[in-house]
Amino acid sequence: MGLLPHYDPPARMSDFDAIPGQRRKWHEFLVEQFQSQINAPQNSLSSQLKAVGGSPQFYDASSFDPGGATIEQAVVWNAFPKELLRRFGRERALVEADRLWPVSAYSNDWIYDSDNSARSFVSNPNAGRPDDQIFYRPTVEYCEWHVDRDRSTGRIRRVAFSSEPPEYWLALAGGKLDGSNVDFPGDRALLLDLYRRHVDPSVQLNDLLTPVTYQSPLGAHQRGSYDPYNKWNTTHGIMHLCAPPNNLGAEINLGAFATLLFEDDLGAAVVDPDALIAGAALGGPNRNSDPTIAATVNVLARLGGMVTLANPVGLYMDHIDLAGWEAPGGVAAEDCVRVVRGQPDAIERLVVKYPTDEFDVSDIRIGGAPTRFGGQIAECITVKLVGVAAALGSVKNPRFKLTSAGYLDPADARQIFSRRGGPRSGLVRAFVDENAEVEPAAPSIALARAGRRR
Repeated sequence: MGLLPHYDPPARMSDFDAIPGQRRKWHEFLVEQFQSQINAPQNSLSSQLKAVGGSPQFYDASSFDPGGATIEQAVVWNAFPKELLRRFGRERALVEADRLWPVSAYSNDWIYDSDNSARSFVSNPNAGRPDDQIFYRPTVEYCEWHVDRDRSTGRIRRVAFSSEPPEYWLALAGGKLDGSNVDFPGDRALLLDLYRRHVDPSVQLNDLLTPVTYQSPLGAHQRGSYDPYNKWNTTHGIMHLCAPPNNLGAEINLGAFATLLFEDDLGAAVVDPDALIAGAALGGPNRNSDPTIAATVNVLARLGGMVTLANPVGLYMDHIDLAGWEAPGGVAAEDCVRVVRGQPDAIERLVVKYPTDEFDVSDIRIGGAPTRFGGQIAECITVKLVGVAAALGSVKNPRFKLTSAGYLDPADARQIFSRRGGPRSGLVRAFVDENAEVEPAAPSIALARAGRRR
């Protein structure tokens, strides 16, 4: 199979090609991220590791070759946020998904610690810029969108979707990302040009830079540095992902931790996706993405494989299903959808817009209903990442005890809560007897070829 020579930019986009040394720095950044997350489970479960032993099953393909045949497994989920559906029901969820929320409204409210308090995501919300002045989209499935409406009528003129990771744009602006030692050369003129090309021709460079040092869910932002929460990526448009959990670091972290094997209180292997994500506190149990990613990666780990993420590492829109779409004026639905950045099977930016001035997006009917929200389109989109397993059967690791447990409110059981430290008043244990001691079935194989590397 051989070592991967270098990590490419997401979807092998070519923006970095115009910047000397930028692609090499991107490779170094991803190596740094992989190495950090390979070590993370060791630090998190150090006491259990000492007791039961075991070795990492997550690897950096540029520095380690497991040997043998490889399996590429696409992990696919729906783009519309299940968290909003569970919390509000579909009617209100469609409204909320098109809105911006202040970061002050974001907390990991599905995780409860032993003191019964929800943990706030923002570690220092008042550092230079109050977190109620930082806005994000509550679409936490690695796909976000911005709806352009006619100011007088409210009708939808255009909906832009993005799965581009914020790290790509921070790197494009140049300098070091928070917590990283990699110094990107960057090109702010190119950054500005891309914003003008894809968001609005009137964007100015100062619009994209932070006027004050502040802390956000993506880290510390120094005055004069690129601001991922700038108005053209929030209130006025969209260029890349900005919801707190929607980033490459979270993707790599989840991939690494999902290779750990767990057992419940009865000693049975934890195989149910929701039970796994809540019991191991790997991510958001009320999402489409995290349980699907964790469960699929965990199957590969239980099969004894070494696991990594396929090159190029990224989050992508995989497909938009136009079945049931009706466009007036003799226009085909396909003519209303345009892939702007990325590749047909690895879409980073997608725009829905009527091709003539005679009609607009609100005239498109989806499943017989007029398009009133961007979320109706998101319901037709699937998102993916691609995992790789190699040397199946070569690793046999012990199972760890769950660090948390899933709970439900019996009076309103729509949401799952992941909790450490025993039961909380008002909640009851979920997933009791749902895990069975079974041998994992082989995953559906999207691509299986010896020695293949994309």
